[in-house]
Amino acid sequence: MSVVAFYSNNSNVELQNEWENRLKVYDPLITLVPLLSDQAEYAITALLWKAPLERVKKLKNLQGLISLGQGVDHILKDNIINYEIPIVRIVDPFMAKSMSHWVVMSVLNYIRDTFGYDTQQKNKIYKPRKEINFTTLKIAVYGIGAIGSVVAKDLKQLGFKVDGWSRTQKKIPGINCFIGKNKFKYLLKTCDIHICLLPLTIETNNIFNNSSFKTMKHGSCFINAGRGEQVVEEHLIENCKSGHISAAILDVYRKEPLPKQSKLWDLKEIRIWPHVAAETNPETAAKQIANAINHIENGKIPPNTIVRKLGY
Repeated sequence: MSVVAFYSNNSNVELQNEWENRLKVYDPLITLVPLLSDQAEYAITALLWKAPLERVKKLKNLQGLISLGQGVDHILKDNIINYEIPIVRIVDPFMAKSMSHWVVMSVLNYIRDTFGYDTQQKNKIYKPRKEINFTTLKIAVYGIGAIGSVVAKDLKQLGFKVDGWSRTQKKIPGINCFIGKNKFKYLLKTCDIHICLLPLTIETNNIFNNSSFKTMKHGSCFINAGRGEQVVEEHLIENCKSGHISAAILDVYRKEPLPKQSKLWDLKEIRIWPHVAAETNPETAAKQIANAINHIENGKIPPNTIVRKLGY
């Protein structure tokens, strides 16, 4: 029997059972137990999303950790798990396409002014609104890895001009790919829509701040489905109020769930989504997770193991 400690945001029994049933298709010996239970003491592997890390650290038999999502910042935060152990992330084409659908939807809603039409409908106003000429727009995608590259290519297929920025040099047909601080500033200055899909690292923490927003063209659109900690929310609010940022579509926040007292709720320029742009799908992700569990239990390094010093 492969005992796996499981935790996902105050996870319930139904979610744990769903994951266990999906994983058993690929390995009938896998058994999930709650991270907070005594049974977790026997776990070799932990399958986690935003778990209490002090509890994880106490499990002496653990030989590997698997994130229930693409990001691993929830495992690396505060350096609590400071010992050498494989940390695995999910890389799922389903998640990449889901993210792409959400980003494309957000871009199209922006250029066709869907939210303006929503307001008109509530007020029974029947008239056309100005449509942005997409042929003159340039879109920047910050973070063009496993997910961002799919987003960039799909936007290109729709006829948009797309530039990408990442830590290491990428090659994506039809996409101008850039690296380095100078090119980051170049994209801020020259693009009209800015899409953050970056992993959260020391370097990307607070990367979108007042300086970044002020460097963008007046009237730019900002879309964030990376991590909330990458945006200084007070600075975004200021730039939306002034009109320098004409629209912001957000899926992630510094504190989640987004507190009711957050000023982000109050601005008409900001659209709020509850971190659903690309949710992990047990049906499509189970096979790779079962494979990672098998690797860990056999003392092997699983595919998609992160490089700890890079943070992803």
